[in-house]
Amino acid sequence: MLTATEHTRSESSGPVCVVTTRGDVTADLVIPEIRSLGVPVLRLDLADFPQNMRLSATGPKWSGTIGGSSRQVRLEDITAVWWWHPEPARISPGVGMSVEEADWASRETNAAVAGVLAALPDCLHVNHPVASYAAQSKADVLIQAPLHGLEMPATWIGNAPPGAKEFASGGPKLICKSLSGPTIRYGDTHATFFTTPVVPAQLDDRIAAGAHQLQHAVDKLFEVRLVVVGDQQFAARIDAGSAPARADYRADYDALSYSTVSVPNSVRDGVRRLMAHYNLSYAALDLLVDADGRWLLVDLNPSGQYGWIEQALPELRISAALAALLGTAA
Repeated sequence: MLTATEHTRSESSGPVCVVTTRGDVTADLVIPEIRSLGVPVLRLDLADFPQNMRLSATGPKWSGTIGGSSRQVRLEDITAVWWWHPEPARISPGVGMSVEEADWASRETNAAVAGVLAALPDCLHVNHPVASYAAQSKADVLIQAPLHGLEMPATWIGNAPPGAKEFASGGPKLICKSLSGPTIRYGDTHATFFTTPVVPAQLDDRIAAGAHQLQHAVDKLFEVRLVVVGDQQFAARIDAGSAPARADYRADYDALSYSTVSVPNSVRDGVRRLMAHYNLSYAALDLLVDADGRWLLVDLNPSGQYGWIEQALPELRISAALAALLGTAA
């Protein structure tokens, strides 16, 4: 993998399109790194459509322009698209447009802009939305990870109390985790459903109210956040200093300490094969390491955050690696 000091290009290189939100701090780290390679960047926030952004695309092999009033780039010149936590376009009701019509127009705008960008041929996508969607299926990852050489904790998914109780009988401790994402929104506020210990007595009729994911708990020594960028893997050991952080490190970031850690070759190879299966160029994986030295995968996130890891361990230089991946496509 070439680094910023090993590889530079002229501003005649095709641009990298960064699809993110206006205030995303991780994008703020990566974009200057891309530009340091001599590669131009077009930053797009789908929320700017249609008021402050314009798209003109002609198919079937998409050509045309995209951008704002002050700068347009040709679609056929875009060499890479970085999809980084984009928010959908939202068109507000106005004169002559009802709430229902505005909702429909928002969906049309998202289908147009995201659809055209995702369909650009001969373009590196990090990651393509189709690949990200597939990799976000927890149920599928549970099947694929062992097939590619990675161990995962025993897992149960469902809403049948007898099945939950039978699963609980097979292990000494249980945890409950989210399947789709931990954030619960209440209007303008939100709460987070962290990984939660469960005792068998709780597996009653409440289980039937909705789908749950239960796992046999791992008696872990520490956790690892493994960030994969192309063919590079950056591993950070996470040690928890409080009870909430030991249950789920997201619950108490102030109680965490970080250090670099060496990843066993068997785990590296398994991660590489799993990434190739899902056609991912980037992902953040969470692994648990137990007293027997077993490394167990507990989460694969194709758009997982890494900024706080790089802040704690700047020597990992994840942003530079991500910029090099995107920039060398130009």
